[in-house]
Amino acid sequence: MKEHLTIFDESHQKIGEKERGQVHVDGDWHETFHCWFWKEQFIYLQRRSMEKQDFPGKYDITAAGHLASNETFIDGIREIEEELGLSLTFEQLTALGIFEDVIELGGFLDREFAHTYSYAYQDEPLRFDDQEVMDVVAVHRDELMALTEGRLRTIEGNSIMTNHLVQITQADLVPHRLTYWHRICEGLARIDASNR
Repeated sequence: MKEHLTIFDESHQKIGEKERGQVHVDGDWHETFHCWFWKEQFIYLQRRSMEKQDFPGKYDITAAGHLASNETFIDGIREIEEELGLSLTFEQLTALGIFEDVIELGGFLDREFAHTYSYAYQDEPLRFDDQEVMDVVAVHRDELMALTEGRLRTIEGNSIMTNHLVQITQADLVPHRLTYWHRICEGLARIDASNR
């Protein structure tokens, strides 16, 4: 059975529904759920499975997914359990905002209104769905920002799965726009400051 997504105009007004595969071909705006794990100065990147159709093996949001036409942003929390094997309640998350996340490549236009949340990671054990996720790595937030801005060519991440250091370049990241990365890091810095 094909998954259908609600589609929106650029003002985030609902205009209909469409089959998921067609949404990316046509470049329709749709809604997603993003959750970023963080701890102190670190942010956690998911390494996408090599089985994934889009961006296999690239580093991305800790846990994320599309919201089907019959779901609300609260239903998006299922992505954390599906991808990382960690069961959280919605109350454990902190809202960062609804961010426009646009990825444009030849024949592929992903335009998302991303309901974006953060989770203060407590070192709980994670169980990856290997069809979805290869690894999760912790990187320093400032270094990630410098990498996305081109001020650093390579950063080191610490693998949760192997506890080894891995090298990450800009080419290893899913190509979110710089404004998206800025909003994530600014949002986490605000939470960090308010917790002090």
